[in-house]
Amino acid sequence: MTTTATRQTAARTARTLANPTATIAVLLLTGALSLPALLGPNLVANELGMVMSMGMTHYMELLAVHQPRNLIIFMAIPVVLAETLAITELAILFRRAATPAWVRTTSRIAGLLAGPIMLAIFLHLLVNAVVPLTLAGAWRGPADVIAVLFYLSGVIPLVGITLVELGLIGSDRTSQLKWHAMFIAIFLVVAHVAMIFGMLDPALLGYRMTHQH
Repeated sequence: MTTTATRQTAARTARTLANPTATIAVLLLTGALSLPALLGPNLVANELGMVMSMGMTHYMELLAVHQPRNLIIFMAIPVVLAETLAITELAILFRRAATPAWVRTTSRIAGLLAGPIMLAIFLHLLVNAVVPLTLAGAWRGPADVIAVLFYLSGVIPLVGITLVELGLIGSDRTSQLKWHAMFIAIFLVVAHVAMIFGMLDPALLGYRMTHQH
């Protein structure tokens, strides 16, 4: 009984928030980003019309319109955060205790920001792209669907990294490092799948335009 009780206590202790202040800050940031993402202007809209964009996926169109704003918001920021996490993760894994403090701080900041930012992007695209395209039957074939859905699935690993940083995933430092590395790997995979299919001409996978002007 004593051993069991000790293990249960240890498990509960492991899930105590590592830093309540950071948790509150992340929750406030999530709200501050998510509300404008849901209620703010539609960043997906293409005022130039669809004629020139029908030969590309919606993923590519999203990045091509409103340059450089959309490229920065939907590509540069998430990718820079992920690459920062990947690079600092390698330094931490190889150097362990000898890792410079600024590397750990950079990794932590990037990890805390990644989840709220990607969640806001996910909500904005869900409301302004995925739902309208699905209701209108306006997807441009399999490549279009794969590119957008894989891009949006990046929210899972990036939110996961933020939860690791907050101490909500991982029972100790070693397991947290493993979760951290796994989430980064997952994001890099889904992001690159999205890029590959997003750059394809939708016609290569069978899409045909039904209306041309």
